[in-house]
Amino acid sequence: MQTHRIPQHVTGYQSRIFGRLTPKQFIFIAFGGIAIFIILSTLPIGVITIIIVAFIALISFMFALMQIEDRSLDQWLLSFLIALQSTPQMVWKKESEIPEILLPTAHLPSKKKISRQPQKTDEKTAEFLAFWREQSVSDLTEHENEFLRRLQELETSFHPPATKLSPTNYEQ
Repeated sequence: MQTHRIPQHVTGYQSRIFGRLTPKQFIFIAFGGIAIFIILSTLPIGVITIIIVAFIALISFMFALMQIEDRSLDQWLLSFLIALQSTPQMVWKKESEIPEILLPTAHLPSKKKISRQPQKTDEKTAEFLAFWREQSVSDLTEHENEFLRRLQELETSFHPPATKLSPTNYEQ
């Protein structure tokens, strides 16, 4: 009994016209060739004409032969243009279960008081501030000394209210 191979990719098969060129690839190259012929026959040959011809040749060969992830460049361009025209559509689907992170927790964080003990950094900060407090202010101008004197007077004249606020004080 003879074995026969089962054809695969029947729908993706494209016939070959010239060498390995499919009809679609041949059409892209033919249109590029026609555009190049028209440009060379109408424009005088110069640097700009050569650049335009090279650009058209590059584009036509890219559309004919270049494939990215098994998709031709014209398919990529078509997909891009469709994506530009279509608006993204977001659909919200309500879930019947509440996510775990939104569920109320049975235990609350503890309210422990943390006792702060003086550290070396506190001592260094106190030394630094004491050094600057001991420095004389002799290099100040008369206007600056007057301003500092007024600030000290304001500080000594200001006395915060001695009454302590309680919940009953709010109701008055």
